[in-house]
Amino acid sequence: MRFKKLFLLLLINLSVFDVKANTNQFDIKEFYLKNGMQVVVIENHKAPIIKHMVFYKAGAVDEPRGKGGVAHLLEHLMFRGTKKVKGQEFNRIMEQNGAESNAFTSQDVTAYHQFLDISRLELAMFLEADRMKNLNISDKDFETERDIVFQERKQRVDSNPSAKFYEILRKTLWGNHPYANPVTGLDDEIKNLTKKDVVDFYNKYYSPNNAVLVLSGDITFDEAKKLAEKYYGKIKPNKFEVNAFEKLPENFEAKIKIKMDEVKLPRLVKLMSVPSFVQDKNKAYALDVLVKYLIQDENSPLYQKLVIQDKKALNVGAYYDGISRSFGSFSFSAVPRGKLDEQFEKYVEDAWNYAIKKFNESELEKTKKKMLSDLVYMKDNPSVLAQTTGWMASTGVKIDELQKYEENIKNVKVNDVKNMADFVWNKAPKVTGILLAGEDK
Repeated sequence: MRFKKLFLLLLINLSVFDVKANTNQFDIKEFYLKNGMQVVVIENHKAPIIKHMVFYKAGAVDEPRGKGGVAHLLEHLMFRGTKKVKGQEFNRIMEQNGAESNAFTSQDVTAYHQFLDISRLELAMFLEADRMKNLNISDKDFETERDIVFQERKQRVDSNPSAKFYEILRKTLWGNHPYANPVTGLDDEIKNLTKKDVVDFYNKYYSPNNAVLVLSGDITFDEAKKLAEKYYGKIKPNKFEVNAFEKLPENFEAKIKIKMDEVKLPRLVKLMSVPSFVQDKNKAYALDVLVKYLIQDENSPLYQKLVIQDKKALNVGAYYDGISRSFGSFSFSAVPRGKLDEQFEKYVEDAWNYAIKKFNESELEKTKKKMLSDLVYMKDNPSVLAQTTGWMASTGVKIDELQKYEENIKNVKVNDVKNMADFVWNKAPKVTGILLAGEDK
């Protein structure tokens, strides 16, 4: 029951997978219940285990203005009992039956999951379906969990200079777009949340027609249909409209310089708004290849240029998050070996241009081979595959995109990647952040 920051994503970004695939690599099927619930089934009969996940298409982006943190607070309260399962019995029952049970909240989704023996699946489904509609929040439990969420905010953000820095960058980049809202909520927002706020959010968004059920493991498609109907099929759907996302100014660019006494090493960060898989999958695949090429390992061009050859940086990184309900994001960071000044920014830009100029057919093929090298791990891991597929489905990405991963990666051309590299560095809405250490002048 822990908050997950988007830039971690627990291997959700396809660029992290290092996959080796063919179009029949996964046995992923889907169907819909009459109440609108999407059900994804991934058969894997190598062990009598299963991953059971329920993704709600509700996260920080769906919170009313001024109610930041309500999605995360609700995640906590979902473990505080229903009319049938009192108090914290959910956790006790899961532990007693050998299940690994947890949850996470992000900008786009909230998910609840159990990893357990197949013989205990119906128990997990009963408990999860029960709290989809029968949550019972006492005043005492609300106050307790609100305090816990508030303390989490203090520990993970307020006492963490890097987290505060990134929060400022995101707010600057996204502006009025809900991606500017931290999943934790702000201090004043959390303190002012009421039980009614949580109940209203729960009643609106926790509904089968706003959820994706994933069953990954030792189960057949027919068995999954029968059990999904038995436990989730009778839950009535809600009627609600999904809020439209704000558009971003196309030529937006900002630069922020912050000095924090707690910081030991300065850092340069560039955060950009880029296409996501739901917005333009072809550009998303090109971005996937780009980030894998730039930062694969210590032999990658940016690392070699900045850290090994020129010795201008201690570390360099890049990340692409393309699995989201709205825009994707691309981030780049570098820690200087010395002062963070305009000269270092020039070194970084030169290294970027060097890496992109070096990119050719040979580098493209090498990168693709790396990306398609180890899909066996993901296929044999019901938990990772469930989370990946569920996140894709709940953010609007078609599940067959994973089936077609190899085909789509193979279709990426050199110019596709170079065009996206030019867009990322020169044209995308962006904010450049300079975080200075306390002793820096």
